[in-house]
Parts: sequence; structure tokens; C-alpha cells
Amino acid sequence: MIDLHTHSDRSDGALSPQELLVRAAAAGIKVLALTDHDTTAGLESAAHAATDLGVHLVPGVEISAAWRSQGIHVLGLWIDPESGLLRQALAGQAERRRSRLRAICAQLSSKGLPGEQLRADVEARAELPTRTHLAAALVDGGFVRRPQDAFRLYLGRGRAAQLATDWPPLAEVVAWVRAAGGIASLAHPARYALSATAKRRLLTEFTAAGGAAIEVVSGANAAHHVETCAALATQFGLAGSVGSDFHGPQLPWNPLGRLAKLPQGVIPAWRDRGIQIDMGG
Repeated sequence: MIDLHTHSDRSDGALSPQELLVRAAAAGIKVLALTDHDTTAGLESAAHAATDLGVHLVPGVEISAAWRSQGIHVLGLWIDPESGLLRQALAGQAERRRSRLRAICAQLSSKGLPGEQLRADVEARAELPTRTHLAAALVDGGFVRRPQDAFRLYLGRGRAAQLATDWPPLAEVVAWVRAAGGIASLAHPARYALSATAKRRLLTEFTAAGGAAIEVVSGANAAHHVETCAALATQFGLAGSVGSDFHGPQLPWNPLGRLAKLPQGVIPAWRDRGIQIDMGG
């Protein structure tokens, strides 16, 4: 089995890279991509664990981008993490995340919450801060009961502390991936709040920029999402990828080792990578 979209605690996952690989191997995964948000910091330790466990590790990253004011995530697969351009770009992404954390915590302070303390808590637990870390800090501080409540009350779209981030343009992010020798895959396309027409425009621009794949099978997507994404892959001449978007065992709806097969007729993103996997292609 293959899974080309997972996260470790180097971004907002719950497990260390080594723990992730152990869990993946136990789930029967033979090919795994570690695609942490805007960082490749976990790839070296993941590679060591993968060798010991007999898992083929695909070096990857999930990069935040912007398309017409919409946040979009691009998976870089089979990247060279030592690429100078990519390293410089990810350093910029990290600074954007730290700046966003400062701004969100200032907003929380204006709502009567201890924003500076929350910020300190996040920075103490995370090298690369995400809203998931801030949600956890709100839970630990007793301000909300569950991480979902943090997003519902404060951090989600349209809420008091939700702030847009000045992510780089989609075409620029695709260029970073290509410069690092990787293929750019559009992550979880069914998740974006876009009309069918807007999604086709997104894919037109993504393909024109050099995007090569689309995540056809993603996490707990329903069968109709898979069918829609498979049709888009065929329409735009894109390869298909599969990924759980696994963040940890505490999220039971996207476990490791339970992905649907890539539909027939969709070219696997791994076809020219010397990987033979019985997963619909």
C-alpha cells in the first residue's frame, strides 16, 4: 500500500517521524511520503526509520499557497530537501507562520484571552507554529473543551481571530517544488470552498504553472469525491495521488492503511518512480 500525504510532530502531527514510520509499517504501508506543513525537518530521521523498517520513504512537503485569495495546499513529492531555493522558500514560510501566530494572539488578547501566554505556549511546543498548536494551547489553558471548539469560536473561517495569511502565489509554490526536482500535486481538492467552475480555473492555472498531479484519494473523502477528482485528473491530464493526510491516531477518520484504490484510468503519480504497488495502477 502507498500513502503520499502524512504529517509528523515537526509540523502539526502527533507522532515523531520515527513513530509515524513504525505505525505505517504496522499498517502494511510499503511506500510513505512525509509531507509536513512548510518544513522538511523530519525527513532525515524518517529516512533512517524507513530503512530499518523496510518502508520506501518519499521525501515530501506540503506548502501553503494562495490562489485568488483562497488558501491552497501543494504537495511536493520526491523533492530534494537540500535544494537551495526550496530551503530559502520554506524559511520564508516559517516566518509567515510566526508572524501569523503573533497577529492571531494579538486578536485573542483583544477578546480578553491571554494571547501572549498562548503564544509562548505554542512557541514552546512547536518549532513551526500552526493553528492546530494554538487550538491545543487553548484546550490546555481551559478556554475551550476541544480543539474543534477553538476553531468554531476563534480560529475558523470568519471567527474572531481568523486572519488571512499572505501566502505566496500558487505558481510560485509550484516552481519551488519543480526546482527541487519534485512533482507538484494539488492536495485534498475536495476540501476547498470553490464552485465547480472555480475549481476548473484553479486546475487550469495549476497545470499551466507546471503542476503534475492531483490528490484523487484523500483521507476520509466519500466515493463521489474520488470520482469527481478522478474525472478532473483525466480532464486536465494530471496524474493521480493517494494520501491519508494522517495527523495522528487521535483523528480516527483518516487512519493509516485504509485508503481507497486509485480509480482505473487515472495515471498513478508514482508510475515513473520505479514503484510497483497494487493500488489500482
